[in-house]
Amino acid sequence: MSLFGIFGKDPRKIFLEMNPAEGHWRVVTWNLDLSSSLQRQWTVEVHGKNLQVIHWTRQKGSEFRFYKNNKLISHKKITEPRDELSSLMNLTIHSTLKYGIEKNHDFMRTPVSGATAMDLQNETRALQWIQASFGTLVRALDKVKSSPDLILTGAFFSGTIPETKEEVLRFMAFNLDIFYYLRPDSSVQIVVFDDKNLGHGMSKSPSFQQIIKVTKPQFYDEIIKLLHCFAQVGEIN
Repeated sequence: MSLFGIFGKDPRKIFLEMNPAEGHWRVVTWNLDLSSSLQRQWTVEVHGKNLQVIHWTRQKGSEFRFYKNNKLISHKKITEPRDELSSLMNLTIHSTLKYGIEKNHDFMRTPVSGATAMDLQNETRALQWIQASFGTLVRALDKVKSSPDLILTGAFFSGTIPETKEEVLRFMAFNLDIFYYLRPDSSVQIVVFDDKNLGHGMSKSPSFQQIIKVTKPQFYDEIIKLLHCFAQVGEIN
C-alpha cells in the first residue's frame, strides 16, 4: 500500500504543517517517559498560534499520531517498514532542531558591552569544562550507536519558556540538563545540572554555571556539535 493509501492524502502535507518558524516554543524528545523498555518514541512539538504535536511510537511496528490544539487529527499504525515515512519524520525532527539553533545566530555574534579581561579568563576555563563534559556525552553516543539495544534518551527545547518568558536553548542528554539562557544584555548564562541517579530534572543544585560575554560563538559551537551528534544517532531507522 502506498503512503497515500495509508493517510488518504499526501503525507508530506501533514509533516509540512509542523513549521518551527510559526512557534515561540519548540520541543523534540527521544524516548522520554517510556511505558515499556521495548518501546521507542520520538516527539516533535511546535507551540504557537496553534499547538501541533507529532508522536512516533515503535514497539510492534510503528504508530503515528498528529495532534492540533490537543485534538487528534491523524492516527495510523504502520505494520511494515516505510522508509519514506520515517524519512519525513526525521526531516521534521532535524528541521525543528535546525531552526531552534539558527534563529539565534545573530544573538550569538552580538557583542556584550562592558566585557573585561577577567571575563575572558573565566570563560576560557569554563569552555574547557564544557568541552570535557560534552566530549563525555559524545563518547556515550558512540556506544549507543554501536549497540542498538541501548535506549537513547534526551530532549531539546528552544524559544521562549511559557512559564517564565525567558529565552533559552535547553538540552537534556543522558544525565546532563543543559541550559543556555539568552539574556537581554546579549550575554549567555549557561547552567548545567547533573541528574545522575536522580531522574531527569530532579537535581536542584547546578554542577556548572557561567555568564558568557566574550566567547559566545565558541560555546554556541559546542552545543551545536553535541546536538548534531545526538540527532544523528537518534534518527528513526
